[in-house]
Amino acid sequence: MEKIKSAYKKINLADWKRKEHFAVYRSQMKCGFSLTTKINIAKVLPFIKENGYKFYPVMIYLIARAVNKHDAFKMAMKEGELIVWDYVDPIYTVLHSETETFSALTAIYDKDFTRFMANYNDVGERHADNLHFFPEQPPENHFNISAIPWINFDSFNLHIADFTDYFAPSFTIGKYKKQADEILMPIAIQVHHAVCDGIHVAQLIATLEEYCENIETIIKSQV
Repeated sequence: MEKIKSAYKKINLADWKRKEHFAVYRSQMKCGFSLTTKINIAKVLPFIKENGYKFYPVMIYLIARAVNKHDAFKMAMKEGELIVWDYVDPIYTVLHSETETFSALTAIYDKDFTRFMANYNDVGERHADNLHFFPEQPPENHFNISAIPWINFDSFNLHIADFTDYFAPSFTIGKYKKQADEILMPIAIQVHHAVCDGIHVAQLIATLEEYCENIETIIKSQV
């Protein structure tokens, strides 16, 4: 599918309620933070099984839909100005079992689940045998997702040496585990503090939990 260039809006820093926090965490005290939590996916797994979907792309869609609902996770610097993209595409890692390496692919985000899955499948087919880190140039408007499906972790942190003005968030999901009546999937979120605070991460997590709880409503109504 042909990529349509994402539009954006500029942030008027003079009137922005977070202008002081942005300045401090961007320049004076460059800072990001990570948070790991666990999401109940007890409604997600049977829905996937009943409809013949794969777990990873469904979770990518749910995370992407949650990210695109919140401006704090769509910010970037462009031509020296702070902007908010209209939408951001997920860059996600896929494993090459024969080499134990991975590639980072990008599926065009679409709120419609059927169209998103078509985009995801198209990318996977085109780059199935490509072992490069980036089989194609990633878009400017992006965020990051990776998976460690072999480990049920309690904490995960990415140590980025220099992420100056790199505001795209990163998500890492792990092996899910049954606990009482819940099936809990660990998810680690890393953000740049210049554009994102704890309250914004909490809001995104609440959105993702809502989508996982009501997956049949938000997906099946579209297919």
